[in-house]
Amino acid sequence: MRKLDTLVADFPDAYKLTAQDEVSKTYSFPKSFVSYRKPRAISTDQRERARQMMIANNRTKGD
Repeated sequence: MRKLDTLVADFPDAYKLTAQDEVSKTYSFPKSFVSYRKPRAISTDQRERARQMMIANNRTKGD
């Protein structure tokens, strides 16, 4: 909900808060803004390579 609240504040022409009570909020925005994707499947080798790249990247930023 916080992310949608931010979008309502930043883009009031596209995102609208239509109803609100103590425990829920209802938002309205175009259908084209919604997307469903399957989770990205990566191997343990790819994950380890990405981890090493991030470690190296963070070391160079610290210097």
